[in-house]
Amino acid sequence: MSDFKIQNKLIVHVLRINRRMPNSIYIFIVVFLGLSMSVNNFFSATNLATLLEQTCILSLLSVAMSLAIISAGIDLSVGGIVSFAGIIMALMVSSGINTVFAVIVGIFAALIFGLLNGLIVVKMKVVPFIATFGMMGVAQGIANLLSNKRAIYLNEDNGNIIIHFLQNKLIEINIGDGAFSINMIVIITILSIALIIFIYKKTQLGLYLYAIGGNREAAKLSHIRVDMWNIGVYVITGLIAGIAALLMVLRLNSAQPTAGDGLEFQAVVAAVLGGNDLKGGKGSIAGAILGAFSVYALKNGLALAGVNSFLIMIILGAVLVIGMVLNTLASNHNFSKKYVTRGME
Repeated sequence: MSDFKIQNKLIVHVLRINRRMPNSIYIFIVVFLGLSMSVNNFFSATNLATLLEQTCILSLLSVAMSLAIISAGIDLSVGGIVSFAGIIMALMVSSGINTVFAVIVGIFAALIFGLLNGLIVVKMKVVPFIATFGMMGVAQGIANLLSNKRAIYLNEDNGNIIIHFLQNKLIEINIGDGAFSINMIVIITILSIALIIFIYKKTQLGLYLYAIGGNREAAKLSHIRVDMWNIGVYVITGLIAGIAALLMVLRLNSAQPTAGDGLEFQAVVAAVLGGNDLKGGKGSIAGAILGAFSVYALKNGLALAGVNSFLIMIILGAVLVIGMVLNTLASNHNFSKKYVTRGME
């Protein structure tokens, strides 16, 4: 075999690998390396531990957003649900109600909101963007009403052993002048995402979502219960938002009616960076998680550099546009296909 054919086959192999890799991998590497070299203390053990904990909530919500987007939908209510479910949990715990029961009720309330989203989208034929945007306002409004527009704190008087355990650091390693630690928030996030990915990969969920998002009518002709699975997606996203609400309460040691503001936007950015196509039928859960890390690494690094918070939002908006452009370029395989064809000759 000639050197030209060997080199051509190597190019084909690389192109095939790159086509499977989400954009968030490249963006994460660029963002992480850039901030590490330009921002003091970004790469410190303490800041990396903080970054890991901060990213947990967005990682969960980016997974939820990925599931919705892959099925050709979107869920803009996740931020409002986080606020709503968190207030319910904190109010119940602060009233002396059993913590486990309070958490279950809060997560169940979030699940019900997801079910309502699904019914409105599927049964009432409302566009997902409008339906979930409206439900975001409903959830946020209920959170403000229940809390009287004030934060509900879990102080020493109304705290308990379960809350304290879930807030504990499990691992702490001293590195230089700082310490890298992992707490229960990180563990809960890892276990939750692992379970979601397992169900997504090992059941019909993933296959059916791609089929529905890619071609809804063809999915119906394949005897897939499209309406049931579509409603199920929003139930799952609501459930995940409920778990994220628990993590928010644990991290802040309180619940605030505005805690979820903007999280839906950040989740969309993370999902798009992860290769999720807003048209549906294409996406990556793992890519969305890396996208979430890219978003928070960017926010964290810019905050350490003293950048104004409003400017940070502008930059995140620009990153979203860049991610969508990259997705569009990645979906155009004409150049790659020519190389693949030529390499096989």
